[in-house]
Amino acid sequence: MTLPESDRNGIQVISRAAAILRCLESEPSGLSLGAIAKRIELPRSTVQRLVDALALEQLLELQGAGGVCLGPALMRLASHTHVDITQRARPFIEELAQQTGETAVLENANGGHMMILHSAISHQPLRVAPTAGTAFSIYATSGGKILLSKLSDEAVSKQLGPELKPLTAHTPTLPALLKQLQQVRDEGFAYDFEEHILGVGAVAIGLQTPQGNYAIDVVGPIWRVKAELENIKAALLACQTALSKALRSID
Repeated sequence: MTLPESDRNGIQVISRAAAILRCLESEPSGLSLGAIAKRIELPRSTVQRLVDALALEQLLELQGAGGVCLGPALMRLASHTHVDITQRARPFIEELAQQTGETAVLENANGGHMMILHSAISHQPLRVAPTAGTAFSIYATSGGKILLSKLSDEAVSKQLGPELKPLTAHTPTLPALLKQLQQVRDEGFAYDFEEHILGVGAVAIGLQTPQGNYAIDVVGPIWRVKAELENIKAALLACQTALSKALRSID
């Protein structure tokens, strides 16, 4: 059976759009239009038209000077693949927020980003309030470091590239990040003290499940997080233990 010309053209457009999305999967800082065109071997003008169409649907995001990265709509779609884990984890994340008085978050890696699956927002007047479906830098957040620590240094370097975009004056360089990741593997906790956003501190622990690796994060104003660091770590460890036990029934 021969497909009509219009159908063949439609399939080609979808295939090319998918190629653009795939080549950006491991590029958290994005790529230029020229770099994308070179990787997928298409004319720059064709890539421009496809990128513009995908950006209108929020599947891609344009970041000045021609930079293109994965968009928020794609992250929201991806979050639905973790629905079983999210639903089972919800009461444990809510309890963690109550115990610490800070926002508690369940996270997963999506390409070069750290994606929030569920957040229990602190009730304190001054708080940090990330929402589900939001994607953040994977290399400058405590949850992201937990997820990166599951990879080898070689794999991390390949995924992130030789230079990490500084988000604050405290954002680590790649050598500093690799040193931090070894500490995460040794200690089991990861930290973000103003590396992603000034004034914000966070502590995270890992969660290994039949569906892959996740991170549980407590985030708040940096002075409160530092003052309660040991209590937060104890609450995270208790949450990890209880949630791991509850998730053993997932096939």
